[in-house]
Amino acid sequence: MLDIAKATEALTHHFATVSDEEFLANLKKFCPELFEEEERDAKLEKIKNDEIYQQAKEDNKIEIAHKLLAKGLSVQEVAEIVELDVDYLSA
Repeated sequence: MLDIAKATEALTHHFATVSDEEFLANLKKFCPELFEEEERDAKLEKIKNDEIYQQAKEDNKIEIAHKLLAKGLSVQEVAEIVELDVDYLSA
């Protein structure tokens, strides 16, 4: 049976002596689900800042812009939709 006094003493001692880094490491080890969203967001942010991703995103905007212009939308409308500069599309 669990001795409440001993458990309280053990937990009190643990939290009085564990460093912030050790506590965080233990949380990650025993409760990884707490960090899944944070890690996913960090990975996504890293991808978004990648030069190749940025170039692909820009290329995709240009491809879409060409298709919209071919459908008869004005340069101004297309620039607004794909968030490109009007001068860039006019060139």
